[in-house]
This record gives sequence, C-alpha cells and structure tokens, in this order.
Amino acid sequence: MILIQELIKHFVLGIVSIFIIHNAMADDTKIRNFLNEIREVKEEYSKDSFEYAIPNKFILTVATAETGNMEFDGASTAKKANNFFGIHPSEGDDFLPTKGGSKLTKYETPKDSIRAFINLMKTGSAYEGVRKAINEDKPVEEMFNAMGSYAEKSDYTQFLNTVFKTRVNDIINPILPKRKPIDIQMNGLQ
Repeated sequence: MILIQELIKHFVLGIVSIFIIHNAMADDTKIRNFLNEIREVKEEYSKDSFEYAIPNKFILTVATAETGNMEFDGASTAKKANNFFGIHPSEGDDFLPTKGGSKLTKYETPKDSIRAFINLMKTGSAYEGVRKAINEDKPVEEMFNAMGSYAEKSDYTQFLNTVFKTRVNDIINPILPKRKPIDIQMNGLQ
C-alpha cells in the first residue's frame, strides 16, 4: 500500500513539474521570439549608429516589464495595439483608448513598436540619461536607473533591474548557471 502511495505521489509531482516547466518555457519562448524581432530591427541600422548601440538586453527588459513577460495580462489594449513599451501617442499618431481613459500608440507590427522605442530613446528629452549611459558604454543597470524620471511607478528602476536579473539575463546569457540574485533569494526569507 505504501509503495502505491509513493508511486502516486511521484506521478502527481511529475505531472505538476511538467506543467510548471511548460509554462516557464512558454514565457521564455515569447521573450526569445521578441529578442529575435529586436535583432532583426537592429539590423536595419548602421552598426556605428546610436540605434544599433542600444543594448538588446535593455530593449528586451523594458518590453518584458511593460508587457508582464509578454503576457499582456490586464493590458488587452496594449496587445491589440502591438505596443510593447507603453508608448503614448503624439499628436497625429494612431492610438487605441484604454479602459482607464489613457491612449496607447497603435503599431501595425511588433517591429514598428521596437522602432518607435529605439527612436524614443534616441530623441526623447526624458531619456538624456539613457543616451549618456549608452554612449559611455555603462552597464545596463545604469541605463535602467536613468529611466526613473519618466516612470509612473516610483520603483520602476528597481522593477527593471529585477526583471533583467530574473527573466532576461538568463535568456541573453543562457550559459550562466540558473540562480536568482542574492537580494531576491533573501526577500523570500523575510
């Protein structure tokens, strides 16, 4: 009887593990696919241009954070608009209204959204610190820190750093061991 219970327990644990691994891999697949889109868009720019110099991991982290791991939970308007960065329209831009009354720029394709984000980083007055960090080849964390002035979330820079450490870095650098940063491990102990 005990042997049968043990077999059932291991069978159930195996099924649950497969479900969890499948969901984690599904998230990673969406993020990996978006990374490929970023790479394709970046090839449109000269290799010595500012646009090309923007790190893929920076673009991917912002998109992953803004879309909730590419799931768009609670953000059906952003998904319909192909708006992966939460970009609001300028005068004359196509847009979709959100349920909350905001407007999001509407893009034909995800690549159009990537191009718009790259252009925003290049020309937006709020992103001078990001441009400086990119031009000085600073670590991506310093680029995130320069994003705080525009953000609606007060902890946005920390949020970007967490998304980078827990989601994007493993995809960009798959050879590194899969280990959560110590500050995230410690949060679970409190």
